[in-house]
Amino acid sequence: MRRFNTTGPCIPGKHYMVDLTERLAQICGLVDGGAYFTVNYARQYGKTTTLAELEKELTEKYLVISLDFQRFSDFCFESERNFCYAFAAAFSKEAGRFLADGADGRRQIEELASARKDTGFNLMYMFELLRDFCERSDKPVVLVIDEVDYASNNRVILDFLSQLRYGYLDRELRGMRSFHSVILAAVYDVRNIRRKIRPVEHNVNSPWNIAADFEVDMSFSKEGIAGMLREYEADHATGMDVSEMASMLYDYTSGYPFLVSRLCKLMDEKIRPEETGEGGRYPWTKKGFHEAVRLILSEENALFGSMIGKLADYSELNTMLSSLLFAGEHTVYNPDNLAISDATMFGFVKNRQGNVAIANRIFEARLYNYYLSTAE
Repeated sequence: MRRFNTTGPCIPGKHYMVDLTERLAQICGLVDGGAYFTVNYARQYGKTTTLAELEKELTEKYLVISLDFQRFSDFCFESERNFCYAFAAAFSKEAGRFLADGADGRRQIEELASARKDTGFNLMYMFELLRDFCERSDKPVVLVIDEVDYASNNRVILDFLSQLRYGYLDRELRGMRSFHSVILAAVYDVRNIRRKIRPVEHNVNSPWNIAADFEVDMSFSKEGIAGMLREYEADHATGMDVSEMASMLYDYTSGYPFLVSRLCKLMDEKIRPEETGEGGRYPWTKKGFHEAVRLILSEENALFGSMIGKLADYSELNTMLSSLLFAGEHTVYNPDNLAISDATMFGFVKNRQGNVAIANRIFEARLYNYYLSTAE
């Protein structure tokens, strides 16, 4: 029996999901065009789920190498050599899953694996071997890295991005074979990663200025939510008004994937069905929905924990959000303002007709309650 999922990636057949067909088609278009790009979205916004489904779409045409920097230990980011050792090991293992003995590119993978023993192994040497692998591969190679900002306080990440950039430029300007497409998934964009390493230097050249714009909407639409609910209704026959429930979910969450799924999960699992004179549809009614809202606003979860942590870490962001909620100030949306940029990156605010607005009603209520509880 399928369930609503709020922990880890969603799996078709196991979890209720919004249809990703249109989203995947847009991303596949970027890959087919040979783009290098970053999927920058807030925590628990469906990045990992989307990448997993994207890999399935791409494997017929491309050799997809998927890595996750969150699997690397802190030791791996302490030096260039440590990072190269870890990256080469992970890349070789992943590529080896697809290449039989004697297949094109197999020898280059073995060379990459053995090069780790060389005391002079560095990024430049590693990328020479990676380019050789791309040259020999019988399919164009697509590199996908999730959580690329996991160790964003380490200089080695920027050096790694610079090498990817050089590979892209060599491909475009000199016709050299390199990765056909590179997809980096992260919360922080490269500008913010660089600012964390060099807090004084805000206007430095980015090693990722070759990236294509990623304009794919990762939020759930009202229609997408309704489609997911129809699948649930087909399994459970609750008698809910699917259109009304989808509208309420979207109205309170603005399509933030975790919030939509969490509210559904609360109604499905935490609110006990009762005969309330509403045809036995409780909790999939207005009453049940508002009870789910009450529960989510009073619970501890990773998303809200991350939000409160960011308020402590980013004082200007904290001040701006407090002013939005309590001072009634209208703040012009300016992405060059670091507090606004950070708040947008973390998914806390959005651009509403040229002004800064809290991203959704759930966040607004949670933040309001937080500030009231901490007021002196």
